[in-house]
Amino acid sequence: MMSGRKCSSPITTLAATDHKNVPPGGGGLFSVPVEGGDSFSALQAKATAFGVSPSEGGLTLPSWVLEEKEAARIAHRRRLLQERAARIHQPRATSIAVDVAGLKQQVEERRRQQEDDARTHEHFARLAATQDRAALLLQHKEVKDREAKGEELVRFWREEQRPERRREYDLNSHQHITSALYHLTFDGEDEGMRERLKAQKEQTRTWLQQQQQEQRRRHLQERERDRLEELESLGACERARQLAEAEELCRRAEQLAIRKYNQALSRAKESIEAAQREADLKTEQQELRKAVMGSFLTEDPTVARSALGPHRVITDRWKGMSPEQKKEIEAVRAQQVAERKHREEQEAREASRWEDLVARADRTALLATHTEHITRRNLEEQVKVENQRLAMDQRTQQERLNHLLTTNVPTDHFYDKFGKHPR
Repeated sequence: MMSGRKCSSPITTLAATDHKNVPPGGGGLFSVPVEGGDSFSALQAKATAFGVSPSEGGLTLPSWVLEEKEAARIAHRRRLLQERAARIHQPRATSIAVDVAGLKQQVEERRRQQEDDARTHEHFARLAATQDRAALLLQHKEVKDREAKGEELVRFWREEQRPERRREYDLNSHQHITSALYHLTFDGEDEGMRERLKAQKEQTRTWLQQQQQEQRRRHLQERERDRLEELESLGACERARQLAEAEELCRRAEQLAIRKYNQALSRAKESIEAAQREADLKTEQQELRKAVMGSFLTEDPTVARSALGPHRVITDRWKGMSPEQKKEIEAVRAQQVAERKHREEQEAREASRWEDLVARADRTALLATHTEHITRRNLEEQVKVENQRLAMDQRTQQERLNHLLTTNVPTDHFYDKFGKHPR
């Protein structure tokens, strides 16, 4: 009834637990140690010593057997992956393809990008040089204008604001003592008026001539200054033009030199690549000749013999096995198959016996658990009856104390005599 279901008893837990977790020599029914080196007869003897008899039946293998199988499967899978990685990364079987057209296109795009950057940089440099020259010309013109304004102001002070034209000049000058203008004379007594007027007119004409000469000299100076400024501006423009032409010539010479250098590098690279291709072609032809003329493609099995022993061969020269070797391998394989079949049958018998042993131990544990449960229930019934008897005795004792020994029970009137408040 209970042999066809899985039970979570201590025996099942023991079968599914590693034998390393069981303390050696532990007492009790469920401390049976399971070691990899013990035979089935030893396990049967231990089970008989603990009162468990083996019988036919079966559940599952122990956990340590499953762990060993899982470890073997993982090791086999890891070995297959390592062999596959070795075949994939073999240098002789690996080839790298190069997209020559794509590389040439990338080189051309990079060259065009560099030329565009160079043109942009050159345009910016020319624009910066032009703006610098314009700024210098504007600064020079501003300096010249400031100097001309200073000279004009000095000339205006010298010609239009002379000391003798000031209103207080007569008060500060000492020439009025000897001047004919301040002689104390009366009408009709000015005998030198004609000479004085003549002298005044002469002086006025002289002043006018001086002013005209100064004005003509000023115009000449202004014209000369304008001419010099124009010459300086033309010279600056000519120098800027010459500088721009020199920069253009330098840039062209530099581009020509770079182009020639790149062409020389390209020719050198092409010659190196041609030499490398010719060397590779010669190497391939030589290898092909050696493979055809050598013993690699022949059917001679002696080339695969190894110097390390008659049972070893050179794998890259292996040409197959002889009929005798094949028969020997078939015989060994048949013997191995028979041995494996016998071993599997023996393992199946031992597993069946072990599963029967586990099933019987499980049934024994269930019986012990049921017996313990019945015993504990009987004990609880006895404790319950004893507790009821003790409770009844205690109630009887309390009633005897309350009714027989205590006759004067205080009433509420007795307690009222002492007051109801603490003060």
